[in-house]
Amino acid sequence: MAPKKSKATTKPKEALYKFPESYYNLPKLLAKLFFKPGPESIISDQIITIDNFFSSEFCNELIKSFVGSLTLETTPLIKSKDYAARFNDRISLNDIEASKVLWTYLKDILLQDPGYQDEELDEIKSIFQDAHGLNPQLRIYRYRKGHHFGKHYDDSVVCEGFNKDTPKVTTKWTLLIYLTGDDEFKDGDTIFYPEFERNAKPGQTFNSDPNWAKSSIS
Repeated sequence: MAPKKSKATTKPKEALYKFPESYYNLPKLLAKLFFKPGPESIISDQIITIDNFFSSEFCNELIKSFVGSLTLETTPLIKSKDYAARFNDRISLNDIEASKVLWTYLKDILLQDPGYQDEELDEIKSIFQDAHGLNPQLRIYRYRKGHHFGKHYDDSVVCEGFNKDTPKVTTKWTLLIYLTGDDEFKDGDTIFYPEFERNAKPGQTFNSDPNWAKSSIS
């Protein structure tokens, strides 16, 4: 993974879109589960995946809400020195409350105690135990046939407005959540390339195929 640059962002504005009520109950629902989704370290300190991050029913509820309440715009972007080629539908929401709910849910999964000794899970807990939260800027992408997003790395950004003790924080990881997958379509994979290996061969890459409610942290 290439080094991330820090980039300042403007203070998030109040979101006009309201997530479904069940979204805000995610942390409570997780606490009631006997078997919680578990993180898996694919590449130490670089890529973590969580299968069944959301239920398929909740994924469908989110998709229905997005389709009915949001207007995703097609935003083609020609490859340049600073940006990768991109052709997809997207929208960006600034929502501090929603990001806090999602972080509480994610944190409880990442820091959960499995009840047994596991070096991999201990490493994940050590990485995220001092994390403050998620970027309030939430992006929703839709990929249709022919859509794509070229090779790129995500910049670190400076986020404001978390709390009085940490008014500004810098992002270090990217959270991807797939809402569709399995047998619904072909391809649509996310490929992670080794650091600085722009022309890496298939055997040298990690291919994250989109499955129901799978999340990847990189």
